[in-house]
Amino acid sequence: MQLTRTVRAAGIVAATAFLGLGGIATQAQASSQAPAGVPRYTCNYTDAEPLLSLNSRGAAVKQAQCQLDSVLKRHVVVDGIFGSDTKNATKAFQQCAGLTADGIIGKDTWRELNFWWWNDIDCNK
Repeated sequence: MQLTRTVRAAGIVAATAFLGLGGIATQAQASSQAPAGVPRYTCNYTDAEPLLSLNSRGAAVKQAQCQLDSVLKRHVVVDGIFGSDTKNATKAFQQCAGLTADGIIGKDTWRELNFWWWNDIDCNK
């Protein structure tokens, strides 16, 4: 996954330089002007993708919350605490993505969440 994100980051830098955008939107800043293939939200808390569930804490939870906020277009609080709101957001995303809606972020949910976030797919459309 580190290599994938490194390649993605290089692509973002190249796209930004090529398109003359002068920068990338920071976390929690949405821009409707983002070029295709560049997520509107930059979520750079960690590359770790551990199993996350109720009461999990830390940078990986922040990463998931930021990405959930992006794909669900709802106000998912990015606080690093996997509480009931994050569990409900996870279930909503899992249903949208056709996954088992168990509210746990494991390998399959990370894979889909990364894809949807990276491609700026809105779960509500």
